[in-house]
Amino acid sequence: MDYEHQDVVMFPGWRKQLEEKTFEAVKHKNYKEALLHIEQLESFHEASHDILTAKVICLIEINQYEQAISLCRKLMKEDDEHYYKYLHIYLTILFQNSQYAEVVDLLEEFKENESIPVEYEESFKQLYDMSQQFQEQTPERDSAEHMDHFLESLENGNFQEQWKLLSYHRKHSIGSYLDQIVPYLSDTQLNPVVKTGILQWCMDEQIDLKLEIEKFGETDWFQPNRLKDILEMDFAKECLAKLDEIEQDDPTLYQFTKQILYRYLYIMYPFIPKDTTASRIADAVLNLAKRYLSLHDSEESTYISKETRKWMDQIEHLEKIYFSQIDD
Repeated sequence: MDYEHQDVVMFPGWRKQLEEKTFEAVKHKNYKEALLHIEQLESFHEASHDILTAKVICLIEINQYEQAISLCRKLMKEDDEHYYKYLHIYLTILFQNSQYAEVVDLLEEFKENESIPVEYEESFKQLYDMSQQFQEQTPERDSAEHMDHFLESLENGNFQEQWKLLSYHRKHSIGSYLDQIVPYLSDTQLNPVVKTGILQWCMDEQIDLKLEIEKFGETDWFQPNRLKDILEMDFAKECLAKLDEIEQDDPTLYQFTKQILYRYLYIMYPFIPKDTTASRIADAVLNLAKRYLSLHDSEESTYISKETRKWMDQIEHLEKIYFSQIDD
């Protein structure tokens, strides 16, 4: 049934009635009925935070996990005020579906780049500890089956599948699969983000062989155990040094800028941008951060150089192509 309405107002009494029916249905575990009421509220753009939270719960209860995960991701992007609440639900769904590696990876990333609100620290820690524990208890047979699946995905799979399986396997030894995985580092068809993940896996394992890596038409040989972490590369340090004043004046802007720089260099790694300087890249990521945070005034935007705009466009383009896929 099409509930979409144009230029039609939902009267407050009707909205309240539908909200009450929704919560009553959820209370009595009539989740499909609750979803019908929620659908009506959404069609009038009258679904509140509590109603959308109820929708996630209903989807979980009727085992529509993929829809629940998709909705959580959408709400995390759109509702900053309740971001951590939706993140908590999202992590819980992943845990319930035995996606322990994703829970661990997400929370490790947050520990590195975000400060978690006090009220969520304990529950996030419990999810992290339990996920790590269950991950370590995964039988070797299951691990081998997953590895076969991963190798198959590198040949024929989509990015999301490759990334998910790579995240799982980076908690285990690359071991006897090294010879089968390494050739994909020079495969021109493989997503450069996945290549970086594989390379970091080799770095974790202290692989001392020279490996051929291709990215964006450039090919070279690198030895994983001699590579520096992304933000420890000389080029990255130079970029961050150029942003030192920003860190002192506006720590929030600096952290956002640093994240953009990290994602860009992650795509390029272990190569560095050609035909430019650290100063230009630092200027480009700073202006991108300001644009994303709506901190530019019209006069300031006018004075962005043509060269800086070129690098801003390239960084934004690569980020959209490669990193946006992780959240799809």
